Amino acid sequence: MRITSNMSSDNSVYNLQQSRARLDRLQSQVASGQNVNTPSDDPISSRLLLDIGDRLRSIDQRSSNISKATSWLQFTNTALEGMADIVHQAKKIAGSINTGSDDPTIRQNAHDQLVNFKQQLVDMANTQFGDQYIFGGANNSVAPFNNTNNNFAGDGTQLSIEVAQNATQGMNLTGDRVLKGVGSNPSYGSIDLMKTFDDLIAAVGDSTTPSNVPAISQAAIDFQDGAKQISTAISDSLSRMTRLDSMSKLNENTKNTLLTVATNVQSVDYAKLGVELSQQKLAFEASLSATAKISDLSLLNYL
Repeated sequence: MRITSNMSSDNSVYNLQQSRARLDRLQSQVASGQNVNTPSDDPISSRLLLDIGDRLRSIDQRSSNISKATSWLQFTNTALEGMADIVHQAKKIAGSINTGSDDPTIRQNAHDQLVNFKQQLVDMANTQFGDQYIFGGANNSVAPFNNTNNNFAGDGTQLSIEVAQNATQGMNLTGDRVLKGVGSNPSYGSIDLMKTFDDLIAAVGDSTTPSNVPAISQAAIDFQDGAKQISTAISDSLSRMTRLDSMSKLNENTKNTLLTVATNVQSVDYAKLGVELSQQKLAFEASLSATAKISDLSLLNYL
């Protein structure tokens, strides 16, 4: 096989182009401080970095979810603790007048306090986080409760967020479960606290209506169970916050690990890179000189 001048020239040009490409890659690494600047630099590392980028974006979204859910549950827990205090105060009134009273002033005072406590309970049950009712489920068009009747205007939807890959966490407690004693998964009890308040208000009487002692005693029992119902809801809320905190730490640790891996892949060794760059410059210049001497193509003199 005869080696022609064209073949020698083509081969020389190809080698020069390859040498120039290696030099350009090294210069790009020095300028960016990264080992991989284009997928062609290292296809395997590029795929790994793309995967890490996708996972980091997912973790950031989950972290945002957890932050919102934690704030939501903090609002929920504050409202629940307020409800627990109101139920406790109602129990005290029931205990102080459990045998009834012949004094119209005492009856009226107890009646007015209970009416005020129920209004406070309704207000707390209608607590909002942003523009969402925290006890309303997925229904935000109207407040879950009102003082006109004891109906629950929300729904029992359990709102969930993604906290890790293939793992979710419910973030809301619905008013029907907490205050009406209905619903399941979770269930906190079977006491309708709104009705129990109305029963106790009616049983206590007022300045013109005598007390109903048996009804007061029954309402006191119901409030005892209602207090346990609220306490169970508080425990559920706190356990959810604990899990969110654990998942937040897990996501943060995972993120740090991924960032470390990405850094190890991308970070250049400047000392090593400086030696390689110097060697590649010498090699490229030598190639230019050698090609110019062995080639008859005058065009190569300008390469």
